[in-house]
Amino acid sequence: MTVRWLALPQPSSVQLTDDRWSPSAVEVVVEDDGFAAEAARLRVELAALGIEPGQESRIVLRRAAPQAASSGTALVPGGVAVPDEAYAIDIADRVVITAASDVGVFRATRQLLHNLSAQGFVPRGQVAGAPAVGERGIHVDAARKHYPADWIIALLHDAADVGVNVFQWHFSENEGFRLESQAFPEVVSAEHITRAEAAQIIETARSLHIDVVPSLDMPGHLRQVLSAHPDLRLPPGTDPEDPAEAGIIGTDHALDITRDESVDFACRLIDDMVGVFPHSTRWNLGGDEFVAFERIEDYPALTDAAHARYGESGTGFDLLTDFVNRIAAHLRGLGLQPRAWNDGMLRSEIVQLDPEVELTWWTNWHAEMRPVSDAVAAGHRIVNVNDALFYYVLGENAGYRYPSAQRIWEADWHPGLFPALWGAGGQATRRQELVAPYPDLLLGCSFAIWSDRPDAQTVEEAAAGIRSPLRAMAERGWNGGSALSLDEFVALDAAIGQTRGE
Repeated sequence: MTVRWLALPQPSSVQLTDDRWSPSAVEVVVEDDGFAAEAARLRVELAALGIEPGQESRIVLRRAAPQAASSGTALVPGGVAVPDEAYAIDIADRVVITAASDVGVFRATRQLLHNLSAQGFVPRGQVAGAPAVGERGIHVDAARKHYPADWIIALLHDAADVGVNVFQWHFSENEGFRLESQAFPEVVSAEHITRAEAAQIIETARSLHIDVVPSLDMPGHLRQVLSAHPDLRLPPGTDPEDPAEAGIIGTDHALDITRDESVDFACRLIDDMVGVFPHSTRWNLGGDEFVAFERIEDYPALTDAAHARYGESGTGFDLLTDFVNRIAAHLRGLGLQPRAWNDGMLRSEIVQLDPEVELTWWTNWHAEMRPVSDAVAAGHRIVNVNDALFYYVLGENAGYRYPSAQRIWEADWHPGLFPALWGAGGQATRRQELVAPYPDLLLGCSFAIWSDRPDAQTVEEAAAGIRSPLRAMAERGWNGGSALSLDEFVALDAAIGQTRGE
């Protein structure tokens, strides 16, 4: 019977024999002290599968090469530059894992554990893996809905198990601010994550080689915050077809970016929260859905301020871009790489978006949203958060459908396939795609949970619902597509089983 390699994501190369490695006792040996923590973790995980410490066989953890080829890469035998996450596994009478870093060892040991869990043995032979893109993430809207700390920690274990390496923590929204604030306790929702719980979450992420990206959306999505600071709200817009009171366009969610004191408040809010994330290097500042962009001229406060600052050609988009640039500069001063959502960006004529702002690209649902090609031309690094396939919106609000592995396979999605451009009639008109080999500007991809209707699912139902499509993204994100058929993926997903709570 031909053996199969049962692990997710699948390795980049697989050469197997029909023999099996299935010892009852294993000694885990490190040839580099930098791998000691991974060795300790693996011993515990093997014991949980009934494989105790012993001399029957060995797993050797070996460092590939000491010299770095470039930032974030190293050299494996043969002199090929690969990302730090790359690994090679040789399975014979003993197992030798070769990796350039501890995260590469971690990726390799997941491969062994998946096989042991799924079929009780590891096929003998050689496998190797390296990611097609450096970032495979999960974004969680933990602001509209309270997700307890233990749920988030379990999610991190699930995600890391299949190679997800970024957790974007969206803790502030119109409907809630769910992370303890020391400087602004008045903005915090009753149900929230304490700083002590946050520290536990962050250390868990760090141990699992997951980068935490804080997501504090501004200048929109701030209703919860501005309910305690109403003096900082943008004045309402006016519907020109209904100028009476009923024609007012509400702005209780929007910061008044025409005033320096509002920008100062935004910076102080960031300053208060940044200490919660001591290891983070990136920060998503938002920039999306600030006002109804398709009618931005109907907000007199923005139009008047833009004209005063930039002349008659100035628009609210110039003010928004200036705000994003100012917040981005503040974040860089704190040692953080700024990110923003794409929908309101690259739409100003006078103020140019700082090219160092990374764009989390989620949609092109409106014809006036700029295409991915504009971002590439301007030199922006991009993360693909394709809302057509990877937006898990509770209650399937706003016309979204829960993601599924079937739809992901039917689209033949890969990290360079972005949401389609929409035309003026509200229909998809043009495919947006970056083909492999991917440009360096394509950082990676991400799945996203949005809690629009928080009571539509329990936290347990949400965890169960995202499991398969998240793994589908992880498989195709790591490999730039997949050699698996949908049926093969579904069977493999089921064979590996659940890992929550490890």
